[in-house]
Amino acid sequence: MFEKQIIFPQRTHAFYHVPSITVAPDGSILAFCEERWCSPCDDTGECHIVMKKSTDNGNTWVELIHLRKKAGEKYHMGSAVVDPDTKKVLLMCGGGWLQSADNGDTWVDWQPLVHEVEGTTRGSTHGSVPGIVIQYGVHKGRILWPARTIVTSDGYDDLSIPDRRMKCYSMVFYSDDHGETIHSSNYFLQGTGEACLAERLSGDIYFNARAYFDDGGRYTAVSQDGGVHFIEGPPDAQLCEIRQGCNASMIRYPPEMCDGRDILLFANPDSTGKFREHGAVHVSFDGGKSWPLHKEVTTWGTWFDYSSMTVANDGTVLLIYKTTPTMEGIASSPDDCCSMALIRFDLSWLGI
Repeated sequence: MFEKQIIFPQRTHAFYHVPSITVAPDGSILAFCEERWCSPCDDTGECHIVMKKSTDNGNTWVELIHLRKKAGEKYHMGSAVVDPDTKKVLLMCGGGWLQSADNGDTWVDWQPLVHEVEGTTRGSTHGSVPGIVIQYGVHKGRILWPARTIVTSDGYDDLSIPDRRMKCYSMVFYSDDHGETIHSSNYFLQGTGEACLAERLSGDIYFNARAYFDDGGRYTAVSQDGGVHFIEGPPDAQLCEIRQGCNASMIRYPPEMCDGRDILLFANPDSTGKFREHGAVHVSFDGGKSWPLHKEVTTWGTWFDYSSMTVANDGTVLLIYKTTPTMEGIASSPDDCCSMALIRFDLSWLGI
């Protein structure tokens, strides 16, 4: 199975960016993104948080709703996660974090106690990748979110690539009490952000980050203590990365849905050129140490931007990504690539 559809069509004054997708406790699919108002650029003067819901594994979607919207205010997208114990959806986003106890139908403020790392700004889940809940070992049940922090005593300009390279670091938020208290890991991997993470079957946490450099590498780290401390590894030379990097998505396919196999999926623009094009899904059978299999989801010359993945309760992989309104061609300007498309596929389509 391999199917595509637009689920957030770009509209007059409404430009969609930074997708995130997760499965609610009742099996509903929740898709979030930013709705940048009047401008598609990062420095737009107004930005909303929006959501759509599907109750049939991503086949059809209800009307868009606004979770955060106020004239003249900017609310940027962060990371969502589902706590399997409390059945709550926890969403880190601008304008105040949110939580839902009814599968995304209603939302209220979520105000945890956050312990920060001395010498840094408060971290943020900068990007669109959902958090994870640890499944194995002594830290089972711990919630992790990939995040980014700024380490500097000087001013920081997020539109400055040199500032991103010098002052941005990756980090992880984690909680052992269902999101009531948030702790911060060490900061690591200078010049990175918009990262994704996954739990290896060994219990280690594998971290894979966008880097703001021109060396074509995805930067990596590993934690052996449940996400409290990360040790930097070498850049992953097997995964292509465009200049200055791009947000990517990564998930573990649930072992209980595939006879216990070790399957990690990673998606990004599989290109070293100047365009965010040629989206591909890479497959690892050893927790991200190698990626022997990949398959394109968009062709060369077809826009593939920020993305997020999840696995529906029927085993279908759902990949949401930013693209052009027709899902074809290269964007000639930022105005031309602000729709959200959804791809639905299964393991058989990947050839595994």
